[in-house]
Amino acid sequence: MDFLSLLDYLCKPEDNIYNIDFTRFKIRDLETGTVLFEIAKPSASGTCSLKPKALFFLTAVFFLILPCRVEFTVGEKPVSNFRMIERHYFRDRLLKNFDFDFGFCIPSSRNTCEHIYEFPQLSEDLIRLMVENPYETRSDSFYFVDNKLIMHNKADYAYNGGQ
Repeated sequence: MDFLSLLDYLCKPEDNIYNIDFTRFKIRDLETGTVLFEIAKPSASGTCSLKPKALFFLTAVFFLILPCRVEFTVGEKPVSNFRMIERHYFRDRLLKNFDFDFGFCIPSSRNTCEHIYEFPQLSEDLIRLMVENPYETRSDSFYFVDNKLIMHNKADYAYNGGQ
C-alpha cells in the first residue's frame, strides 16, 4: 500500500497488533437459507472462493433482514472487547450504521460469528440511482479492541450485475 492510498484510512495496517485476519464472509437469505454472497481468503492451494449472486443487493439486501457470518483468526494476543462499526453510504447519504460486538477472543483462535443486518426500506428512485451509478455506494468498517481503532476497511459496491 503506498502513502497516497493510506491518506483515506484512519489507521495503518501495522495498528492491527492482534493479527486479526478475516478469512470468510457469507450473506444468506434469512427465510430460505440461500447463500447470496460468499467470499473466502485463498486456501492453501491458492484458490479464492467467491460465490456472488448477480444483483443480490437489489433483490435481497434492501428488502430483507440478512444474517452475515464472518470467520476470522486471532494472533497470539488475547482480544478484549472486539467491536465493529460499519457505515454504508450512497454518495454523501448515510444509508445505515451497524454496530456489532464480537466480545472476547482467545489467542491463536479461529472464530465464527453471525450478525443480523437489518437494512432500511429504500425508495425505488434511490435504488435506481444506486444501480445506475456503480461504485458510488460505499462502506467503511472500523474495528476496535478496548475502544482503540486497530483496523479500517473500505468497500465500493456495484449493483448493476457487472454491466
